[in-house]
Amino acid sequence: MLREATVSDLPGIWRVRYAVQENLLTPGRISDEDVRREIEETGRGWVVVEGGEIRAFGICNGQTGNIWALFVHPNCQGAGYGSLLHDQMLAWLSTRTAPPPWLTTGPSTKARGFYERRGWVLVSAPENDDARFERANAA
Repeated sequence: MLREATVSDLPGIWRVRYAVQENLLTPGRISDEDVRREIEETGRGWVVVEGGEIRAFGICNGQTGNIWALFVHPNCQGAGYGSLLHDQMLAWLSTRTAPPPWLTTGPSTKARGFYERRGWVLVSAPENDDARFERANAA
């Protein structure tokens, strides 16, 4: 089940975020307040819930066009949750006046292939930093 994320989803969002094997995040680098702001003020977030647990989530910023987060629990990869969230975020961004969608991800990750297969274009790939991808439009 796909639904809009709320602050009460933070424990499940963090559980998924810290379970991933690529694009690792140091605990404390992003706060609950950062996530709250992204899902309530500057953008929206969605979660995929199965068996009462959050299995994947996506968050995008409606002011900047940034796909801020898209993560699927490793045990649920390949179930279509990433595609579902991706399409939901792009559909929502297409209703905003934000700049064209963009995101960053590690240059040698599975996520890079995921985005390239969905029409994202690499616009910069610094050697020791994340690769930046953009789309001409959200839809």
